[in-house]
Amino acid sequence: MKIPALPSRSTISARLLIFSTLFVTAALVVAAVILWLIVAAVVREQIDQRLDTQIDALRSTLVLNPEGVMALGASLDGPPFDRIGSGWYWQVTGDGAPITSLSLGGRTIESPPRPLPGRHRPSPGEPQQRVEPAGDGGMDLHIRTAQARIGDRMFEISATAPQAALNDPARRALFWLVPAMVVLGFSLVLGTLLQVRYGLRPLKKLSVDIADIAEGSRERLPEADAEELRPVTDEINRLVAANGQRLAETRLHFANLAHGLKTPVASLSLALDERNDPDGEMRRLVERIDARIRHHLARARKTMSGAGMGAATALSASVADLVQILSRIHAERELTLDVAVPDSIAVACAADDLDEILGNLIDNACKWARTSVNITATVEGRMVVTRIEDDGPGIAEDRIANAFLPGIRMDETVQGDGFGLTIAREVAELYGGGIVLANRPEGGLNVSLSLPRAMPPPARSGRV
Repeated sequence: MKIPALPSRSTISARLLIFSTLFVTAALVVAAVILWLIVAAVVREQIDQRLDTQIDALRSTLVLNPEGVMALGASLDGPPFDRIGSGWYWQVTGDGAPITSLSLGGRTIESPPRPLPGRHRPSPGEPQQRVEPAGDGGMDLHIRTAQARIGDRMFEISATAPQAALNDPARRALFWLVPAMVVLGFSLVLGTLLQVRYGLRPLKKLSVDIADIAEGSRERLPEADAEELRPVTDEINRLVAANGQRLAETRLHFANLAHGLKTPVASLSLALDERNDPDGEMRRLVERIDARIRHHLARARKTMSGAGMGAATALSASVADLVQILSRIHAERELTLDVAVPDSIAVACAADDLDEILGNLIDNACKWARTSVNITATVEGRMVVTRIEDDGPGIAEDRIANAFLPGIRMDETVQGDGFGLTIAREVAELYGGGIVLANRPEGGLNVSLSLPRAMPPPARSGRV
């Protein structure tokens, strides 16, 4: 199984993982200590039961002989109380010499013998070996003591076990417990990592959906899969709708400003000449007004383009609708309108504004074309370039620069008011695009419209 990559620092997933790792580590350490204490307690209880059993057996066989000396009615030196120096000892003390186990080798619990090499068990009739006391080098002993009464005499019965008999099983348990806890901790941390990634997946999807809204491929967030995120998505959708409404009002405001101010200013500029403004003062004032209007419109274009319009319109659908309408309007001229616009191309422009731009450009091409109009579109980097070509007379090179001036008409014989190209360019620039005019070598005009590219939106139904 492939282990997922660890999240970077300063993220929610990293914080959750760090906290979980610390918590799991602390919990496993506490659990390991508790388990070790439980194992030690169980081993101690078993040792105590064994020693208590030996004491009970000694108490039951303890008697006084006819001379009044204490004695045992049976031999109780079974393993492991028969191995000298084993640490498993018993003794009975009272009046007179104590009775001791074979494992003490003739010594007492207070001064036990040194452990003999091997598993030495004295055999009946075997010569007694001199046993040295353990001294300071002896083993630690775990002692159980009980009182016994025979008649009016009290005796003390003691049984011991080596301390290692209690500690060694706990150490062996710890030897297996630590690796088991490490494996368990790693498994829990890995499970936590997978849990964090799965739990935060709706947040990742939410960020992708928000990015789609910014690119214009989505108008609103879909309903969140996680119940906790639904209030967040609802609030974001409310903000997106409110922002879209404000942007629409802003576009309308500046469109009204362009039509309401620039057209009268342009008409006033055309009306002023040497006869009614001999010193040119009025014309300079009109130029200043026009410059200020252009300045503020340029700032509005920059602000709205930087903020993102959040619109996405399928280019092919808009072109198809306009071609269908304009073909009927210019039906008597029998023009051929060829369209080569891929369905996958979308532009970051509101549908109404795109229709206004393309409507002016295609209508102009139809007015000037002799027999045909070609409409193509290509993606060039982050822009979509739509080319509208006609086989008309084109524009004189010295007049192309003035074609976008408001109120300028290339030919008085063709119907129009001279504001179509001006309006189309200003709306295109509002979205961060532009329009370029160029004469074709074979004759006619090539109009290149550039608009920012957007992700394709859902298909839009045609208009008749």
